[in-house]
Amino acid sequence: MTQETTTIDRIDRRLLALLVANARATSFALADAIGRSATAIARRQKLLEERGVIAGYEARLDLPTLGYATTVHIKMALESQRKEVLEAFEAAVIASPSVVRCDLMSGTDDYLVTVRTRDLSHFAEVHREELSLLPGVTRMESGFVLREVVAPRLPGGVLTPQ
Repeated sequence: MTQETTTIDRIDRRLLALLVANARATSFALADAIGRSATAIARRQKLLEERGVIAGYEARLDLPTLGYATTVHIKMALESQRKEVLEAFEAAVIASPSVVRCDLMSGTDDYLVTVRTRDLSHFAEVHREELSLLPGVTRMESGFVLREVVAPRLPGGVLTPQ
């Protein structure tokens, strides 16, 4: 299943870049930065939402401020690639409250799971009470994030005027 690519112009790209930087910006502030009317910018923004280019808006939380300073990436291998094994694992990992991301991977490992914990001791608890209970897992390899070098961002060129 492939997703259709949407063509956007220079003004749309500028609008999207501004919204990525500050999703709470008003139509007036966006219009001022782009050099168009607030009505025109609001109309473009609504159209981008309707076309699915803007999938939603969310608040970025500073998890260390909330007490979740430890990020751990765990490579997991499953006993097989049978549909029922994958489905059971995915249902369980979705229900795991400490998991903040899970990706099905190609290569040696089947999944890359990311968890956020308070500290190493809390991770040991999460490992014991959540991760070790995930069905079908035959191997886990954990890596602790020492420092974030590149924060989540859009890939290069996505919002560059063409």
